[in-house]
Amino acid sequence: MAMNRFMHPRNIYKTPPDFIQLAKDFSEFSKITKTDVTGKVTIDFKDPQSLRVLTKCLLKKDFNLDVEIPSDRLVPTLPLRLNYILWIEDILAAVEIFTDVKGLDIGTGACAIYPLLAAVKNQWLMYGTETDANSLKVAQENIQKNNLQDLIKLKVNTTSSIIDYLFTENETIYYDFCMCNPPFYSTMMELWESRSPARPPPKNGFTGSPQELITEGGELEFCRKLIAESKKYCYNILIFTSMIGHKFNLAQLIDDLKSDNINYTHTEFCQGRVTRWGLAWTFHDYDLLQLLPPRDKPRKKIQPLVFLLPELPNCTYDLASASNKVKTILDRLGIAYEVVEKRGNTIKIDMVAKVNTWSNQRRKRRQEKRMQEETDVKKMKSNNLELNDIKNGSFEITENTSSQHVQSNAELGVNKVIEKNDEDSNAVRSTESEQEGLLGIQVRAVLKIFKKDNEILLETEFINGTLGKEGLHQIVQFIKNNWK
Repeated sequence: MAMNRFMHPRNIYKTPPDFIQLAKDFSEFSKITKTDVTGKVTIDFKDPQSLRVLTKCLLKKDFNLDVEIPSDRLVPTLPLRLNYILWIEDILAAVEIFTDVKGLDIGTGACAIYPLLAAVKNQWLMYGTETDANSLKVAQENIQKNNLQDLIKLKVNTTSSIIDYLFTENETIYYDFCMCNPPFYSTMMELWESRSPARPPPKNGFTGSPQELITEGGELEFCRKLIAESKKYCYNILIFTSMIGHKFNLAQLIDDLKSDNINYTHTEFCQGRVTRWGLAWTFHDYDLLQLLPPRDKPRKKIQPLVFLLPELPNCTYDLASASNKVKTILDRLGIAYEVVEKRGNTIKIDMVAKVNTWSNQRRKRRQEKRMQEETDVKKMKSNNLELNDIKNGSFEITENTSSQHVQSNAELGVNKVIEKNDEDSNAVRSTESEQEGLLGIQVRAVLKIFKKDNEILLETEFINGTLGKEGLHQIVQFIKNNWK
């Protein structure tokens, strides 16, 4: 519960649930508990079924909600969901909306967790949308089971739009806010590779169906699409919000909103060992940043590293040329990259290195040069020896014997070079082989190339990777060494 002290101040789960009392109140929960040698009662958080039972019991105990959570669907993290609801309460209070609240939940899921919490806790009128027919069916059953059909309405989304279809059918619909918990990933491969191997494994078990976890382009493109659609319906929804799973994506989305002069604010949802982020924006005359400043847990400010990319002779000194040279160096290292922003005097590149190709470059060049020099020396000695033999008449000169002798000496020289450098070359091959066999990401970072006061600068931001920030510093050093 490392992040619990940073939870929303009104979150009831700032104080962890009493498992002993919960086991007494719910026999279903008692069956999954275990007691350690100190007498502490706990559960197996890596077991999805245990998480399912815990969530069901907490919903019943704390909100009097009877909720069915299918075994093949996401188990909602209750403290996180509550953090999101509480933040929306704060936003509505900041814009002085206290009664007759109407909210829209995009992708409500099988549990319909947000509409259920909002309806029971605040008596808000909630509308939920869902693309998956099975999830929609279970969500409707959960609503009826709790007699909340007067406060919660669901609607299937069979289109590729996020909210557009709602207003195409009825242009007069109005909501005070919308909320969304988009799928984080673009593919199953991205899902499995998203966690750095250097980080410890998650404490909780894995739950969720592909449609709940994966969307085309991942959460970044989903939220960008939502922002694009929100511009068309700025008078139909007062406050747009979304949860963000990756901090890097939050920064990208904030830049998008800034570039369009859209009022926004953001926050941090802290619970257990997990951190998520909330982003809100509006097209109305509310300065959300002023009304509701970002709430982040206190941390030491880390200044980004900035390097000068000097002007090169006979080269154009502008942003495009500098970024092209950086990309050429990344290509040389075999580092994958994508230009994620190109705006004004700034270009941002998201780079992912899966193999360390930049270490020991100087040693490898010295070794190759030494091997070439020794090969040349051996060939020269072989030629001189052959010439002396001919002058001294030490053997009969025929075309066959001469060519065989030269070949023999040349082979001898090469063999000696190979033997002499066998240990070093094997070490290099071994190192490269080990690197190529490594799974996961070595370094992921954002490179920001920008112009300031007629100078081209490179700013780096480490995201994740097994080599840590030191790996990024090595890549930057390689770029500086090859900036010529």
